[in-house]
Order: sequence, then C-alpha cells, then structure tokens
Amino acid sequence: MVAETAPPALPTTVRRADEAHRRFGDFATTYFDAMWAGDPLADAFAADVARIGHGRAMRMLKAACREGIGAVDAAPDSLRALFAQLDDVPDWVDIERIDRDSAHLGRYTRQSGIVLGAASLVSGYANSAASRPLEMTGRYIENAGARTIEVGSWLVEVSGPGGLERFSTGFELTVRVRVIHAMVRAALRDDPAWDLAAWGVPICQAYLGYTLVEFCLIPVRGMRAIGAPHLPAEEAAAYARWRYLGHLLGIDAALLPRDRVEQERLEEIYLLTRPPVDAYCRELVGSINADFLVPEIEELLPARPAALRRLAPPVVHGLERVFLGDEIADELGIPQAPRTKRLVQRVGPVLARVNGALDRRAWTLEPRRRRGERYRQQQDLRLRTRYGVQHDLVDASPAGGKPHPARGA
Repeated sequence: MVAETAPPALPTTVRRADEAHRRFGDFATTYFDAMWAGDPLADAFAADVARIGHGRAMRMLKAACREGIGAVDAAPDSLRALFAQLDDVPDWVDIERIDRDSAHLGRYTRQSGIVLGAASLVSGYANSAASRPLEMTGRYIENAGARTIEVGSWLVEVSGPGGLERFSTGFELTVRVRVIHAMVRAALRDDPAWDLAAWGVPICQAYLGYTLVEFCLIPVRGMRAIGAPHLPAEEAAAYARWRYLGHLLGIDAALLPRDRVEQERLEEIYLLTRPPVDAYCRELVGSINADFLVPEIEELLPARPAALRRLAPPVVHGLERVFLGDEIADELGIPQAPRTKRLVQRVGPVLARVNGALDRRAWTLEPRRRRGERYRQQQDLRLRTRYGVQHDLVDASPAGGKPHPARGA
C-alpha cells in the first residue's frame, strides 16, 4: 500500500494506537498506513477531470463502463489505467455462485431497509474524521432522505442478479462511487479547512475499508437481531460479494477483508482506534432520524390511534441501540429507549426461529422473494416521490443547494 503522504505520526485523532499494535500486530501497521493512502488510479482520473471538463470526463467514464474502454475516443491514460484494473477480474471471484447463493435474499426486503438506515449508515457516523467529508460537502444535513435513497439505489443494483457483471448497472454505479470518492478527496485535499495532520487523507483506505463492514457484517448481524437471519450460503455469498465490491472500489488488497473473520478484525481495530464523536456526528444522526428514519417508521404504523405514531421515535432509538450498542449510541446522543430495545431483543430471536423454519422449506423462498421485490419497487417509487429524488447517485443529482465536487458545481 502506497501512502500519498507519510507524516511521522498517526493522525492526531486516532486513539489507543499502542493497544492496537499489541492486539493486531502487523495488521495495525497496515491499517494505520492506510490512513495516509487514497486511491491512486481513481485519484489520477479525478485530477484529469479538471483538464478534460467535468461533463466530458463523466461521459467518458460512463461509456467505458457501458461499452468498454476501447469505445472511448481520446481516453486519458488515467482512465485507461483505471479500467485496466477494473477489467482484470481476480481469480477468486465467482459471480455465478454469489448470485445463486443469494437469489432469495429479497424475501427480507422490509427488514433490510430498516437495517440499512438504523445500523449501516448510523454506524459510520461514530467517527468524526470519517464523517468530515460529509460535513464539508454538505451532503447529509442538506437532505438526509436524498442521500439515503442514493445509497439504496447503489445497494439494490449491486445486490441483484447479475449486479456484479462487467457491463451491469451495478458495476457502473460502483465505479462511479469510486470516482465520486476521488473527486471529493481531490476537493478536500486542496481545501485549507481539511486538517491532514488530524484526520489523515480524505476518504482514506482505512475508513473506506470499513464501509464493507457497514454494508456487509453489520447488516448480516442486524438482520439476525431482528429475526431475519441469512442462510449459511447466503452469508458466505455476502462476504464474497463485498470482497469483490471492495476490489472494484479500489480498496488495497492488504486491507481487503476476505471473509467474516477478517471483517470482524477490521471492525475491531476501527472501533478501538476511531476518532471521537463530535457535534457534527450527532447532528448527522439527528438528521437521518428526524428527516428519514422516524417518518419511515411512522409510515409502517397504523394512522389510528394517533398514539401509535408517537411510538416511532422510540422504535428507531431502540433499534439503533440494539444494532450499535449502548456505548456508541450514548456518544451519538441517541436517546434511551429501554422498552423498545428490550422488545426487539426478545422478539428478534422468536422471529428468527419462525423465519428459520420457513427458510428450511425451500418452496417458500421464491414466493417470499417475489413479495419482497414487489414491496421494494413500491417503496422505491414512494420514497422517490416523497423526497423528490429521480437520479441515482450524487454525480447525477440536479443543481441547487450546496455545490458538490462530484456534480461539477
């Protein structure tokens, strides 16, 4: 792993580094070095975007995703180098098996939406350095609903059948996510407000690696907690899927987790050493709760009696405390919700037994998957209408609000 810059010390916001070295040995060195590393291939293309022009560069990128790099006239060397890596599929990737073993995960669409919001996204906000790019681009406080839908759009595409194939929409969105990271990294690196000594490289390899934990290990665990457990083959497929997605996102092989054990190791060192929560982290959580999660839970509750709607906030808070644990929830300022937390902890195992029994009856899987897919489509339409979102990722979002590096304005 090659660092962009290698100051003599760790970022000053890192905690408990000595303990990390004692517990994790050489992996701690790899992890800490990754705080000074970006994504050289994507960063080189991002540097060319200013020369080529944002609109033309993004058209080139999309054409390379959809037709191959050979179809792009006058492609810069940076784009050719990026796609040389993207088109070189590692020999450990088995897309056919991943798709086969995860074919029926859609039966748990309702539960996965809850886990995405209350576990995956919120868990990433318990780190002031990793959250700083969101603050400096204004991407969440401005519209929590829009960004959640954008993340969901990507996850739906990469998780569906064929979503990892070379010319799939999932592949294109993943490459665009990678380039969005690079454009944000370039903008923040030149921003005098970015404190390199305190935070390391913007969207560094270490914190980028943790996003795989956010979208794989944490959801697998969260789904189990609310009674929607993966089958063993589905769980293995999830780790395999995110290993390949990590490769496509530009995560260095030295940091890229191969399985559950390595994701757990990455989570452990991240939680041990993460920078402390600050006011902005708490503001992020407050925003996603008030602007998105609570309204969505309200949508699931009956309109009458009105008292039921008032249960939505404690339901969200209770779920977050189950998913994150009380220590992180306290740091993030998530209110106590002892009753709903206990309810989830008691009901989850019961639902897991019921759903587990259903899952062992293979004939139930496909009808439940079809119902889940219909629900997902209905919810996608409702959410996009409610929040006025018709694009997929931020690079395609309409002008207005705070300028963002990935949309060229």
